[in-house]
Parts: sequence; C-alpha cells; structure tokens
Amino acid sequence: MALIKDKGICLRSTDYSESSQILTFLARDSGKIGVIAKGSRRAKSSFGGTIEPCTIGDLVFSLREGEKLGTLTEFNPTFFSLNIRKKLFAINCAFFTAELLNLFTKEHDPHPELFDRAIIFLQKLDETPDNKILPHLILFEFALLTCIGSQPMLDICANCKRKFSGDWKQCFFSISAGGLVCRDCESAFVDKKGIAFETACCHNAPQKVIDAKNSTLIQAEELLLEYMTYVLEKKPRTADMILNLMKTI
Repeated sequence: MALIKDKGICLRSTDYSESSQILTFLARDSGKIGVIAKGSRRAKSSFGGTIEPCTIGDLVFSLREGEKLGTLTEFNPTFFSLNIRKKLFAINCAFFTAELLNLFTKEHDPHPELFDRAIIFLQKLDETPDNKILPHLILFEFALLTCIGSQPMLDICANCKRKFSGDWKQCFFSISAGGLVCRDCESAFVDKKGIAFETACCHNAPQKVIDAKNSTLIQAEELLLEYMTYVLEKKPRTADMILNLMKTI
C-alpha cells in the first residue's frame, strides 16, 4: 500500500474515539479525501494536536483500493488561520468556504485551480479587516462556480443571448434561467428579481467588486447565495450567518 503525498485544506473534522479524528481534506492533486488521524487528539501526537477545519498543510496518507476512508500518517501544517479566528466575519467566511468546498466537490476528483484559489482566499481572510472581506468572498464564489462548471450566465441575457451592455435600461436575475435576464425577457420568468445596474456590472465583470459600494456587494452576495442554493438543491447551513453578518460590518 503506497503512501501518497499532497497538500490539503481541512474541510471537516469529527472526533473519533478519545484520541483520534475523522477528517475531510480537499487535496490539491488527490481531490476530496476522507482519512482517519489516529492519536491526533493527544497533546503529544505526531500531528501536533487536534487538526482544525481551514488548517492548510502538507499531508501523507494511505488509501487501500476500494476503501473510502484512508489513514493519515503525517500532517505538517503550513497555515493555521490564527488571525481568522480572531475576527467574527472572517471565521464564519472560513467555515462557509470549507462547507462550499465540501458540497461542490466529489471524492477523488481533483480541482487544482480551485484549491489554489481557496488558499489565496483563506490567506486574504487572515490579513484583511472584516469590513473589507465581502468583495474577496464574492470573487472566491465566482471562481468556485467557474472551476466546477456551474457559473451563471452573466455576460448575456440567459434567455435571448443579448449581450449585456450599458444600454440595458433594467436588469434582472433569474435562478431558473441561470443568470441575467434582459427587460424584454423578464416576464417569462416568475422567479426573476430586479437588480441594480451596478450589481449586474459586478456580476458581468467580477473584478469590479473590489471598488463597489456596500449595498451593491450585499445584493450581489444575496443573489450568489440563492443561486448556489439552487445548484446544490439545498441551502448551505452556514449561509444564514453570512447573510446576517455582512449587513452589520
């Protein structure tokens, strides 16, 4: 049974017995994996103690063919997210990120680009004040949806394919249509929502969120959360906390 070396982000941890943990990692080259870390809860374990969600590190694990749960043999943390845990919005965004990565990825299906973007976002959470985090969260969510092939149509009307431009007098977003909807098509979609032109611009060119005003960011994030809930067919359990906190910062 060969040992596999990889880099991973801890997505979930569950206590297993008095001394061990069951862990879910998103690994860069191996995809999502489940492993048991025997003895990790001991203070003097070879893992350096309990492994927390959103910790990033180099890992070595073994996995027998046909088994879903591997065995973690080494873990060398390279990022503890200590500053994230001191900030209320940051820590909830980190847990939200871990949940999204877990929900949107499949076991043993690697997404190296998504892994790299998640690393960048967690580092941003570590170094950025709570009131400056929301644009980076939106950018990460766009990257996530793009990497998994579930991005909404944001450069054209999702129905008639008319190109989005400054000539649009009204803008709408329809989850069932899968993106932006123009004024001529909106009546065909009962779930459509009118959105500000600035929000549509942010959806069309995500880099604009960095300089967007807070009301635009809030509307953009609310729409993304609704869209991701539709794609997943269930609401992420940490979504409500994000919705509530982003309106207070």
